[in-house]
Order: sequence, then structure tokens, then C-alpha cells
Amino acid sequence: MLALGYAVRTPIWQNPDEPAHVNYVRWLAETRTLPELRPGDWDSALLSRLQNGTLLPTDSIDAIRYESWQPPLYYLLATPVWVLGPTSDDARVVRLRLLGIVLGGLTLVVAYRAARYLLPEVLALAFPLVMVGVPMFTAVSASVSADPLANLLAAALLIALLRNADWRWLGVLLGLAIVTKLALVIFVPLALWRSWRAVPLAGLAVLPWLAHQVTTYGWTDPLALARHAEVVADQPRFPGPSFEYTGDFLRVSFHSLWAQFGWMAIPAPDGMYWMWGALMLVALLGLMLRPAWLRAPAWRLVLLTLLLAALAYLAYNLTFRQFQARYLFTALVSLCALLVRGWASVVPARWRVVPPFAIAVLLLAMNAYALTRVLTPGFAPIS
Repeated sequence: MLALGYAVRTPIWQNPDEPAHVNYVRWLAETRTLPELRPGDWDSALLSRLQNGTLLPTDSIDAIRYESWQPPLYYLLATPVWVLGPTSDDARVVRLRLLGIVLGGLTLVVAYRAARYLLPEVLALAFPLVMVGVPMFTAVSASVSADPLANLLAAALLIALLRNADWRWLGVLLGLAIVTKLALVIFVPLALWRSWRAVPLAGLAVLPWLAHQVTTYGWTDPLALARHAEVVADQPRFPGPSFEYTGDFLRVSFHSLWAQFGWMAIPAPDGMYWMWGALMLVALLGLMLRPAWLRAPAWRLVLLTLLLAALAYLAYNLTFRQFQARYLFTALVSLCALLVRGWASVVPARWRVVPPFAIAVLLLAMNAYALTRVLTPGFAPIS
């Protein structure tokens, strides 16, 4: 219900990059070919007017195509949803957001299965509730984006690694993940650690897309990174190390991990961030009080997944200024597992079930508040 609320209360085009994702799907549906990222697909002035609600009569959303270089799996999955049904932009966007909600729901199911390899069954039941209690996870799942499918595949990969799955299954999942979102390459070293044979198999799954990339962007730019940097030439870049940049990075990243809606223009009240921060500190305290969990290989894998995601996020922000911590959701299952473990460890063993469920209920209430008292009025017209 919360995800449906985010889907219907967020105005069209007011999720990050939503027009560019929609235009990728539109291109596939109309041409049955993959798009090419070209100069002109990024227009910062047009994007600014879109975000501020000041579009001109001559403006066209069709010109926003800067996601055209991305791997295609999500967009291929979304194309039938785009085609089947009413043809207005509003109706199509709602259908694509509903697809994201379905993928988010499947992510919760897969995440619960992952939790069963890490936590006692009763604590694992709290796990999906905690994930739903993260407003940004709910909002991202209710948007038009490749992120919901990427989050689902990241959770599935974590399960495959935790259960030491057959290398063929691991390789197939890894290949599907990489042709969904390049951020999921963080699982390549983890797959190598489990079984090196999974990585060449994943490469076979990625090969058709790479062939398209090479024929489109050339041998020297198979991932279109150089073309992307050229097209988004005026996107804010890393200005160099400074205390100000570091402070902004930490503050905004923490905010956007929990709740910073729209195109990052609608933050939550400070009191909510203090509450979320306090809950994370309580979990950290619990993990430190009972450190025996660190001896388990499964928990070391969880920590390594989170570390790799954090390093990838940091590296990205050393090129572009993108303080959007939704990029860390490739390791959200790992983060939530650590939170539940920590909360359960702050009390004696006989009471360990109480804190995770009590905090999960609190998080769900805060998410409902974020939807109704932060996002909804944040998009209300100014009178």
C-alpha cells in the first residue's frame, strides 16, 4: 500500500531520471532497436524547468534521452508493459511504476530468503518489514527506473553466494545483473571468490549487448562511458577534495539513503534524520557488543558486499557529484541484515525478538508519515 501511495502521489516525471528511462522504453517499443546516446540527449536547462515545474509550451520531454547508453534488460522487460494498455503518457507511466512495485515486492521475498541464511527464522520475519520501512526503497520501487530490477537481482545474487549455489546459476544471475545495471559489477569479485567459472559464463550473457556497444560507440568505448561524459558535459563534477565537499557528501548521502524525494528537492524534516541516525547507532552498538557474528563466513560476505557498494558509490562521486544513496541499494539487503542483527543484540538473548519488530513498526510509521506529510505536500502546488 505504501508503494502504491508513492506511485500515485508522485507527479509524472518527478522521480529522478524518469523521463529518460521512459524514453528508452518508448524507443524500444517504436523502433524495436536499442537507442544510441547522442549529443543533445542531455539538456540541463530543460531538466531544470522540468524539475521546477516551469516547462515552456515548446518544451518536449521526448528530448530527454541521456539514459540511452544503459544496459537494456529492464527496458526490454518494460516494453510490453508500455505497449499493452491505454496510450496516454500518464497511463503508461503508472503501468511502468506498477511494474517497479511488483519487482520491489519480489525483492522483499528474495531478501527474506537471504535473511534465513543469516538470522533465526523469527528475526528473518522482521527483515522485509525493515526494508519496507526505508522510504527511499519504497519510492524507488514505485518509480520508472532500472533500479527495482537491479535491486531484485542483487538480492538474488546475495542468496546465490550465501548458499554457495552452483556456478552455472551464479553465472546466469551475474550476467543478467550486469545487463541490467553496471553498478552490479561489484558482484564480479564476489563471484570469482566463490567460483571463477561463473564469470566467463556471465560474460557470455553480456556479450550480445557488448557487441552492440562496440558497433555503436567503438572498440575504445564499449561501455559508452566516454560518450556519456561528453554528452553530460555540464553535469556537476567532483571539484576536488575539500572539507565542504566531504561534509555535503556525507550529509546528503545519509539523507538520500532514507528520504529525499523528487529530484532530490524534497528532504524530510531534520527530526526524522536524527531518528534514523539514532536507530543506526543503536544497531552499531549491538554489533559491537556481541562481535562473535564476525567469525561467520556468511556475515563476512555481507560486510564485503556493503563495502564494495560503498566504494563504488564513492568512486562515482569522485567523478560526478551525485549524492544519491539509492545507488547503495545494490547492498540494501546486506545493510538491513546488519541493522536487524544489531538491534537484536542490544538486549539479552531471550528478548532479542522485541527490538527488531518494534523498530520495524516504527520505521513503517515513519514511512507512512514521509509519504503523507513530506512527499505529498512537497509536490503540492504553491498557492
